[in-house]
This record gives sequence, structure tokens and C-alpha cells, in this order.
Amino acid sequence: MEEGMTNAEFDAFLETLAQLIEAKATTVKEAADLVRDKKSK
Repeated sequence: MEEGMTNAEFDAFLETLAQLIEAKATTVKEAADLVRDKKSK
């Protein structure tokens, strides 16, 4: 069985992340922090 995301799933994740950044980030640092908060632990 394959592991990981498909290209479509990855594209959807990136789009969701981009929308979050557009809605919430007002600085480059805030945008970077939003991305880092979404990293797997």
C-alpha cells in the first residue's frame, strides 16, 4: 500500500494553507509561523 498524499491531496492542502495565510497573516513572519504550525510533529 502506498504511503503519503496524492498530488491532488497535496494540492488541496497547499490551497488550504494559502487561504489561511491570506486570511490571517499580515506580515511575512506571521505567514511563516502559520506554515510552521501546520508541520507534522
